[in-house]
Amino acid sequence: MRLAQLTVLLVEDDVDNLELLAMCLEGEGATVLAAGSIAAALAMSIDRQVDVVVADMELPAGDGCGLLQQLRTRPALARTPALAISGYSRDEWRSQATTAGFDRYEVKPVPMDSLVEAIVCLTQGGEDGENVTF
Repeated sequence: MRLAQLTVLLVEDDVDNLELLAMCLEGEGATVLAAGSIAAALAMSIDRQVDVVVADMELPAGDGCGLLQQLRTRPALARTPALAISGYSRDEWRSQATTAGFDRYEVKPVPMDSLVEAIVCLTQGGEDGENVTF
């Protein structure tokens, strides 16, 4: 189980995608805080240790960038690795995610092995011990 002992804050507004991603990440050993909105993500992450944030870029009442900026105001989450997922592959979206503080950007549909590997790299470092970014 590659994600054992990790807590993932997963934010995705599509219920089917949220449930599928959560189930797959839990199958890899992660504890998943699954949120369908920015408000739910903010509420779930209060006083919780989160090892990595995985957030959709397009969310109701805002976007993943705005969510990450709000999470970064909390001392416990100020340096938590973050992965953006989006249906958009254009460079502008990647740039926007980078500027907002995301460490990595994946285009949907994200193969589960790629998602798990990205989380491993962000939380445990890549082969050279450095976190892997865009």
